[in-house]
Amino acid sequence: MKKLLFALSLILTIQLGAQTKEAADALKEIAKAQSDTQNPKKAESPATWIRMSDAYVGVFDAPIKSVWAGASQTELKVVLKDQRIISSESRTLNGETFTVDTYYDKDLYYFPDGKLAAWVVTKPYMKGDLLKEGTDALVKAEGFAKGSKDKDLLERFLALKTRYVNEAVNFYTLGDFKKASENFEAAVKISQNKIVNAPDTVMIYNVGFTANLVGETDKAITYFKMALASNYDAKGELYSRLAEAYKANKEIDKAKETLGTGFKKYPTNQSILVSLINLYLETNDDTNKVLELIKQAQANEPQNASLYYAEGNVWKKLNNMEKAIECYKKSVETDPNYVFGSFAIGSTYYDKAVEIQSKASEEVDDKKYEAMVKQLEIYLETAIAPFEKCYEVSTDKEIKAVVAEYLKNIYFRFREKGDTFKAGFEKYNAIYESSKQQ
Repeated sequence: MKKLLFALSLILTIQLGAQTKEAADALKEIAKAQSDTQNPKKAESPATWIRMSDAYVGVFDAPIKSVWAGASQTELKVVLKDQRIISSESRTLNGETFTVDTYYDKDLYYFPDGKLAAWVVTKPYMKGDLLKEGTDALVKAEGFAKGSKDKDLLERFLALKTRYVNEAVNFYTLGDFKKASENFEAAVKISQNKIVNAPDTVMIYNVGFTANLVGETDKAITYFKMALASNYDAKGELYSRLAEAYKANKEIDKAKETLGTGFKKYPTNQSILVSLINLYLETNDDTNKVLELIKQAQANEPQNASLYYAEGNVWKKLNNMEKAIECYKKSVETDPNYVFGSFAIGSTYYDKAVEIQSKASEEVDDKKYEAMVKQLEIYLETAIAPFEKCYEVSTDKEIKAVVAEYLKNIYFRFREKGDTFKAGFEKYNAIYESSKQQ
């Protein structure tokens, strides 16, 4: 017993100079609780293990007790005024650039807008997995309490779950998807505890999603299926994710079956549709099977404009521009205010013009070059009307900004052809520039 306490006192002596008072107090509490676990009279008391859990959580919380996601850099400098910033620098992780303030025991990562994105504890005040130790202590308390402390335990289990979720989001933000998955999984296990008894389907999905990102496909499949069993599918996104995992495992038939099921439930979900098309193309299977699914959906919902749009996307993927535009036009005929249909018509013509321009730049024959330029200009002019229709009916600022950019590019090319084109360029250029300021 004395040896154990002496070891803990060394931890306190070595780190006390740099740690917070909360950390020092929590470490003392761990020492006291561990002492009680060696006492036969106290070792079977749920209070002993609850106190032990609280102490582990206290040590875990100490470095980050006063920080929260979304806080501004200015706010945290005030809150942490007694803690000196050792350095401040830019770091790029997972394609995102952060401003990082380094303190003695932690790094705080800020988004470009100055809001706290994540944190990393660089000098924990005690080794080991403190959240797991805290959870294990609660489980022991649960066993000894036999139902007498359910309210106290429930409160603490839920608080631990929140900490695991925060850690998972932290790691995800910083691109460590494996640790993110592990923490989401720990949160799921807590939610399945008999006292909590509230399976969290979103967290279950998150485990599968992050496991997929690091190639842990068996784990991903297990958790995706668990989510589906609880009637959660992330508005259809789960089907394409689960199909990815099956595909990675060379279970192509299951991938197709999963996407087919998902498409029947969510015929307008683009991730499902694109995954379905790609899978049939990659496996050299008959893409008419995809079109059959869409035709069945159209028969069931003939006034659903998005289903004709979905068919257009299939034809576009198959490089059949005429059929694609025919379907997109059908979507707009079905619903004149269907924004995505008119946008798709314009962007298809525009993309075709860009494709021709790329080929023209390599053409050495002047006559062929001039013919190609004439053709691409026809496509660009043809794109104007559907783009303007899209701009007119859309109420979404982001869509309007994108369409304005397309239109100002087209009108810029033709600005010397007359006042109408020049005015069009000035109009949409002003709109586009204004959108960038918002």
